[in-house]
Amino acid sequence: MKFLGIDPGYARMGYGLIEVTGNRAAFVDAGVCETSPKQKEGERLAHMQKFLQQLLKSHSITHAALEQVFLRKDLTTGIRLSEARGVIVMNLFLAGISYSEISPSAMKKSITGSGSAQKKTVQLMTAKLLNLPAQMKIDDAADGLGLAFCAWLRWQAGQIRIQSRRKNNAPN
Repeated sequence: MKFLGIDPGYARMGYGLIEVTGNRAAFVDAGVCETSPKQKEGERLAHMQKFLQQLLKSHSITHAALEQVFLRKDLTTGIRLSEARGVIVMNLFLAGISYSEISPSAMKKSITGSGSAQKKTVQLMTAKLLNLPAQMKIDDAADGLGLAFCAWLRWQAGQIRIQSRRKNNAPN
């Protein structure tokens, strides 16, 4: 089984992918998809679209976890973030991959034991849990891995049901 974690972002979307065999999780891939402020809005979303299509096509993903979006004071940033999240959700749907949403504090608690843990602590624990030689240098990629690991833990605990919708629910 493969679990994908996605930290939505308009300028930078982080992702992490783990593979689970028995009761062990192993690192598969992690990184970011970045867009430039010099690109037009449509170009940025299209870049994310292509990136996600390739990522989802190249791995047989069982379930995805998205970090819940919290809108703060900056409405423009919130709108852009929502647009990026829409691209992510649409791609998961078209690929037939079920997903769940996980709050940042729930992910931190699953990984470190504290919902208010610092990013550095989450990075160190994620690296330790996945037997990585060093912590992820990019926060968004580390968050993606943490989300993937948290989704796996929730699946083990029966909190997530995985329903395969591959191809049969996708529109023509």
